[in-house]
Amino acid sequence: MKIWKSLLILFLSVLLVGGGYWIYSNYFAVRKINSLEVISQNAVFVFESHNGAETWNKLVDDPSWEILKNLPAFQDFSDQLIKLDSLHGGSGAVAKALRGTQATFSLHSTGAESFDILYTINLKVSSSEKFLDEVKSRIPEGARFQNRKYSDIDVLEYYDSANNRQWSLSLIGDLAVISSTSFLVEEAIRFYVNADQQSFYSLVQAHPYESGSLGRLLISGRGFATLIKGIGNDRANNGIAELENLQAGAIMNLELEQNKLLFRGELVYPEDVNFTPSIQANLAIIEAAISNRTLALTQFNLESIFESQKLINRAFVGRATYSGEIQRKLIDLGFLDSFTGELYLLDLENTGGSSKNLALLARSRDVENALQMLRDFQENEEEVGSDYYDGHEILYLAEEDFPAHLFAGKFHGFNQSFITAEGELLIITNTQQGMKMMLDDIRAGNTWKSVNAPEAKKELSATAGFSRLYLTPRILESWISKSNPSWSTFLQKYADVFNSFPWISFKINQIQNHQEATLTLAYDGQSKPSIKTDEAVALQPSKRISFGQNLIYGPKSIRNYQDNTEDIVVQDQKHVLHLVNSAGEVIYSEQLDGPVISDAFQIDYYKNDKLQLLLATPQRIYGIDRLGNPLTGYPISLSGETISSLNLVDYSNTKDYRYFISTEQGNLYLLDKTGQKLEGWNPNPIGSKTIGPAQHVRVPGKGDYMVALGENGQLKLFNRRGEAQPGSSAKLGSEFNTDLISWRNPSSRTTLLVGITANGEVIHVNFNGEVSYRNQLIKEDRDSEFLLIPDQKQNDFVFISRQFNEVSVLDRSEKKLFSARVSDENLVYQYFDFGSDRQLIAITDLIQQFCYLYDLNGKLITTMPLNSNGKIQITHQVSKGQYLIRTISGSTLTEFQLAD
Repeated sequence: MKIWKSLLILFLSVLLVGGGYWIYSNYFAVRKINSLEVISQNAVFVFESHNGAETWNKLVDDPSWEILKNLPAFQDFSDQLIKLDSLHGGSGAVAKALRGTQATFSLHSTGAESFDILYTINLKVSSSEKFLDEVKSRIPEGARFQNRKYSDIDVLEYYDSANNRQWSLSLIGDLAVISSTSFLVEEAIRFYVNADQQSFYSLVQAHPYESGSLGRLLISGRGFATLIKGIGNDRANNGIAELENLQAGAIMNLELEQNKLLFRGELVYPEDVNFTPSIQANLAIIEAAISNRTLALTQFNLESIFESQKLINRAFVGRATYSGEIQRKLIDLGFLDSFTGELYLLDLENTGGSSKNLALLARSRDVENALQMLRDFQENEEEVGSDYYDGHEILYLAEEDFPAHLFAGKFHGFNQSFITAEGELLIITNTQQGMKMMLDDIRAGNTWKSVNAPEAKKELSATAGFSRLYLTPRILESWISKSNPSWSTFLQKYADVFNSFPWISFKINQIQNHQEATLTLAYDGQSKPSIKTDEAVALQPSKRISFGQNLIYGPKSIRNYQDNTEDIVVQDQKHVLHLVNSAGEVIYSEQLDGPVISDAFQIDYYKNDKLQLLLATPQRIYGIDRLGNPLTGYPISLSGETISSLNLVDYSNTKDYRYFISTEQGNLYLLDKTGQKLEGWNPNPIGSKTIGPAQHVRVPGKGDYMVALGENGQLKLFNRRGEAQPGSSAKLGSEFNTDLISWRNPSSRTTLLVGITANGEVIHVNFNGEVSYRNQLIKEDRDSEFLLIPDQKQNDFVFISRQFNEVSVLDRSEKKLFSARVSDENLVYQYFDFGSDRQLIAITDLIQQFCYLYDLNGKLITTMPLNSNGKIQITHQVSKGQYLIRTISGSTLTEFQLAD
């Protein structure tokens, strides 16, 4: 009996104590909470410090502050701290309150395009009311606090003497939350009242604050998605959805290093992925293929391709049937087995009309077998043929997002795929122009293995399992173009500040059983942001080579196969052809029977990697080796016909050349390299002389077309056998001054022929001979001139509209780029595109023999025009950061050097 009495007394005691504690906790005690509990994972970032004043002082004393303070956000932050300090007693009262206390500031979205800061301070229970009383007593005369309730919690609104609301403030338990946006204070209250919401605390609670840290930066996938949504002009893209579905974050401590703002700490990642880097990694091979025209780079460098497949983009919704085809016809047959864990996605400069050029590098131990499997897959999918460029076969897959379907949703944004192999790498690009740019740069050594590689290259490491690297000065223009109007203006205004950070990188390393995240913002500690002005420069010749006669042809550059330098071809008025090497020495001078009327082509006639020169006069086709000797059986003539143009065709990169010839008599010929006329082209009459050279075009998904535009405005389309194709003999217009250009529209993924009539009507025509677009440009007088001018590689083009004594340059969408005053009608126009902001327009006045160089903003590049009596030649030397400009005037070939 006694034992039951004892148990009853014990039970009642526990009940009373527990009940008393519950009553105290709920009605008398102030609930202690962590600041992170009231901050949503949608916050762009959170910075947490337990000694905020010390952190702030060290940051302001760091050289990086000289850059950061130029941004309004950092200046506003500084001003807000000063105002808060004045409300809390001044003389560093806020600093005292922050000493040894958890404090955060976090950036939140407050509208479609706007962001604001929420401040939190954890106060001692005894000091919270004192804090509030102190603030109330310090307001200036005329200012006031207005009290209101939100979810039964007091919110104080501070109005200045002009009755403008400046601050919202609330005490939530022992936590002071403050913002200039009342919405953020209300959101903090909602998170306090409803503790089951996804806060930053739920993301990082297993990782307590490290004592001695200056502070830590907290970021989440959802928060970064919020930032992109607010800044970008496309709020529904797959990249945002991928981040929103990524339940991951990073907890990184601030470290101030020389010329670096460094954040390093734990990665919180829900998937079971091992970020240990590949032991087979060969960074040298990768660097040799990363173009110097790369703006940003994503690196996957895991132990195997199958480990990288665990990194799944769950927001990507592929087409089930296409995924099934890839699974059955590629993956199940072992396509991925030869691949290492090395995958690199490159964001490249814009080119050829594409606003987004991507290239994916995937390293394989048997890349030829992988390419053959893709050929088989292409045939199974009934895709048509391959193209060839610079010795590489390029496969084409029309289905959207092939890489994403293949690699677990990663690498979306390929609305079509062009695929080739280079060494141990499979290269996939999303545009034809991008593939050509990649192959050009690899051959020219314009890669991250060259001495001209960006300094940011050192951030690329074989020891990282994952990294993302932005080359800020290079990608900023892309960010500006993809931002909504308000943020685009902001980025432009403060471009010099952003450019003071040459690169930003984010890495993930596997450290035993956990992942370490590192965010690096590099800067130049000696630099001070300033707006740079670009002024025209005065050019002085670097070389002058004189000949005995005036020059009438050239300068044309060709490759010296012996040392990979450039030779220059010119012809004088006596019809003597001269070849000049890079040192300015004349290699040979050969008498021709007339003026050169074609481009200067190069062929490997004997298939031994030695190149010969191919060109035509009105009577003959000449093949000349580098010693000035004619090839066997050359020159070739067409008896009774006068050649008007010559084009070189190599269908499959086999060096079994075809010469596509049009004549003054209105006939088309196709010869093999020995001069034999091929069946169907002996000749193929079209009834009119062609405008420009007849051309071969390989259309992805349709095959090969032989294209000719007659002076009568009729478009002729043939197959390789000379048979007319559907839509041939389409009447496009009455007269053209310039030829059509074959252009692949990156947005519609269609290959078109684009031209402009002499009357200014822009025409797009497909390869069924159907006109899909017509638009008449403004024509102000009967002598107006309209031309289409392709760039030096026929990848892009501009339109020229000359009215009276003014020339307007328009881009491919017919938007005016600039206008220039001219003094004569006899003008020659050229367009050079070397990527990024390296586009030049050359206008040569043939009467005065002056050439004017402009950028696409219409700014003159040189203070004085260049002497020239015809077209000029420009080469961009990437390794030296300069242009080589060659002109002919009178009997002199002149070379200039211009820094890019």
